[in-house]
Amino acid sequence: MTVLPLVLTGTHNRAGEIIVEAEGDCNNVNDQLRVCATIITYTETAQTEVDRDSLEIIWGDGTREMIGRTEIIPTSTPGIQRNEYRMCHRYPSFGRYVLSFQDVNRVRNVRNIGAQSVNIPFSVFTSYSLVNPIVNGCNTSPQLSQEPIDNACIGSVWTHNPGAFDVDGDSLAFEFTTPTFAPRAPIPSYVLPNQINGATGSLEINPRTGQITWDSPGIPGEYNLAFMVKSFRNGIPLDTLVRDMQVFVDDCSNDPPVIEIDREEICVVAGEVVEFDVVATAPLSDTEQEIFLTASGRPFDLADNPATFTPVNANPPAYEPDPLRRRFRWQTTCNDISNQEYFIVLRAVDDGPPRPSGLATLRSVSIRVVPPPPEDVRAAVEDEEITINWESPYACEDNANPDFLGFTVWRREGSNSFVPDTCETGLAGRGYTQISDGEVSDLADGRYFFIDDDVERGRTYCYRVVAVMARITQSTGFIFEEFESIPSQEVCVQLARDIPLLTKVDVLSTGATDGQIDVCWVLPDPLSLDTLQNPGPYRYVLSRAVGQTTEPGAFSEIATYTSPFFGDAVDTCYTDQNLDTEANAYSYRIELFVNNENEPLGEAQPASSVRLGGSPTDRAVDLTWTEQVPWTNESYDVFRRLPGATTYDSLTTVSEASFRDSELVNGETYCYFVRARGSYNVDDIPSPLLNRSQEFCLVPIDNVSPCPPQLMVESVCDRGVDCTVDENLFNIIEWVPSGEVCGDDDVVTYRIYFTADSSAAPALVAQVESTDILRFDHTPPDGIVGCYTITAVDANGNESLPSNQVCVTNCPIYDLPNAFTPNGDGDNDFFVPRGLCFIERVEFKIFNRWGQLVFETQDPGIRWNGENLAGESLPSGTYYYVGTVFERRLDGVAASEEPVSGYIELITGR
Repeated sequence: MTVLPLVLTGTHNRAGEIIVEAEGDCNNVNDQLRVCATIITYTETAQTEVDRDSLEIIWGDGTREMIGRTEIIPTSTPGIQRNEYRMCHRYPSFGRYVLSFQDVNRVRNVRNIGAQSVNIPFSVFTSYSLVNPIVNGCNTSPQLSQEPIDNACIGSVWTHNPGAFDVDGDSLAFEFTTPTFAPRAPIPSYVLPNQINGATGSLEINPRTGQITWDSPGIPGEYNLAFMVKSFRNGIPLDTLVRDMQVFVDDCSNDPPVIEIDREEICVVAGEVVEFDVVATAPLSDTEQEIFLTASGRPFDLADNPATFTPVNANPPAYEPDPLRRRFRWQTTCNDISNQEYFIVLRAVDDGPPRPSGLATLRSVSIRVVPPPPEDVRAAVEDEEITINWESPYACEDNANPDFLGFTVWRREGSNSFVPDTCETGLAGRGYTQISDGEVSDLADGRYFFIDDDVERGRTYCYRVVAVMARITQSTGFIFEEFESIPSQEVCVQLARDIPLLTKVDVLSTGATDGQIDVCWVLPDPLSLDTLQNPGPYRYVLSRAVGQTTEPGAFSEIATYTSPFFGDAVDTCYTDQNLDTEANAYSYRIELFVNNENEPLGEAQPASSVRLGGSPTDRAVDLTWTEQVPWTNESYDVFRRLPGATTYDSLTTVSEASFRDSELVNGETYCYFVRARGSYNVDDIPSPLLNRSQEFCLVPIDNVSPCPPQLMVESVCDRGVDCTVDENLFNIIEWVPSGEVCGDDDVVTYRIYFTADSSAAPALVAQVESTDILRFDHTPPDGIVGCYTITAVDANGNESLPSNQVCVTNCPIYDLPNAFTPNGDGDNDFFVPRGLCFIERVEFKIFNRWGQLVFETQDPGIRWNGENLAGESLPSGTYYYVGTVFERRLDGVAASEEPVSGYIELITGR
């Protein structure tokens, strides 16, 4: 018997996608559910017998409609046209909708689909989020500016970029996917173009730019390639557009053109001009070739300030001698501010093989437009507050989209005089703290200002200002995207130092009753203290509190120093003795009383000793320390005394208040102290300020559990045995020992835990006392379902954390054949599964080559006899199926993660 393949006389679809746009008035609550969809296809002009003047769109809300073709556009590839079918639709509610269409048929002999590609329908979909614009703003799906038909030569690198952009400024991500033959039904025979037999090279898509690179094709022919363009707003996924495109690979000798640009990433401040030259050349080996050069991207479509690419190409583009030079120019405005880049796709095409359109090279340039920084920031001291002011008007304050919200003011002690980079906006993570409560925009004397009244005498404060803009919904004012500007230049100011300041709280000795701390301070700045308003006598009072505290009531006076005149000599250090520095930290404050008054001049700024603590672990100790001081500690020197030694050695210097000392000997005593290095960042105060902690001793001990083994479980399905035989229903538990996982060699026991319910606590089911045994067979009480973990126990009884959890479910099996012969001979008369186990039901549909449903069932046994829904026998041929399989799983009956799909050869001899 000879079976003839199913072949249609006309070929048609080569590429396509669906664009979805919000069409309603986003500010009108009665008109926010209307969208317009455009089906875009690329078809052969010669195949007039299958040319479509209309297509059916599936809207994703249970409705479908026929759309008439609204436009035919010639492409740069002779013999291929672009078709657009546009229609608007009103949805019943906000939500996510999957729009799709299907058309018979694709072109024949697509290499990475198979010889039967002509019998496979063409289908693409776009998952679209119809969001509430009052909360989230309007939404339009991504759009693509480059044609999806391209040429390649064997042995030459092929590049392509779809030129994707999002008019809402949403971020985009790209990834390959499988082309479909029905809505969301992948073609089973599809493989990536570089994965067919004999193909060579790598094929990659840049997830950020969408640049596709095939290095390099190895077999001539026609290839299809599908990819997804996903849009995100504030990290939340919105839309997924699928483009199905085609690449013609020819057995030709040609190198693609070369595009020269200075840089691929550009950041500019809104209002600046982006301008750069693009040079396209043919390789030196292609001396006779000419080139044309084009550019595309969202900036070219802006209504008020479109980008230019000059000189303008002829229409249609004509080839020109190389080198070919063009200039890109874009005058940006505040309207262009976005957290996402604008991508410019540059495309150079030569006039060499393959004919008639040659090879192309594509490169992309990303442009980010950021808000300008606030200008001319100044600071002035007034009494006990600092006024920061800056230039008005702000460059983008009158902008409407995005809207100007105001400014945030940031502060730090001491300078961080970095020069703001154009691509780095905001101040998070740069050592500054926001001190304004939200955005501010107060004006005085024609300048913006902010008053900082949370300041202390004698300190140096440095400020920067950041402008904040946002996209908001016009009807409600809800913010759905914010933009921070480049930080302003830094301005620093020091408050008058008319009070004494502590500079030293240094632990001299550690003891329970004989501890000592050296306390020192600096006197007020003579230029800051007005002695006429604050006459003598001058009395300095030193107070102490137990612990690290700033609470005034906790302090008690311990020393007083008095002088009749401010210029008289007075002590500035005190050694505090007979302290329990072993158990306690201590805090101190120094206050100045003038003119026999009972209240001190200004508010004292307490400082504490550095308090060292820590915990022992296996062959290591973890040290941590704290302090409360009015200056800034920038680093810490760690000192260690080894077992049996009498002196300390410098161990390391760290910037954080913690350190692990490792490679120690368990059971030995190690002692430490920390010396803090700090500064007020004030010119006339000594720096660095060095202050030691108390001494602290620890003994490392083995309290560390071994690392967990690596668990593996082999179930009945993994072993390929009959799952209907009870004796086969056991699980093989195996593990990689801890010694091989992480080098822990002191394990003596393994404990195996099991639970039949993944949410329940596991129970111990076995304890393996020999480290030479690395397998255990377990038969669960009810079937094979359940979850396993394993732990390791060392010689000191330390048990590891549980290993990776491995859950065994019922391992459903559903294996379908690809042909049957319903000819009544009693052999293979029904289409039934070859393997069936743990399947509850299916939703199974079979279609003919035209996409018409011919059979459906929920019986997992299927038992299709080759008849259609009307009971009529169907002819021999290729049919395709899609279905959802509902499996008996650990957590109940659930649909399988992937739908089943494939082809059936029906062979009857009729």
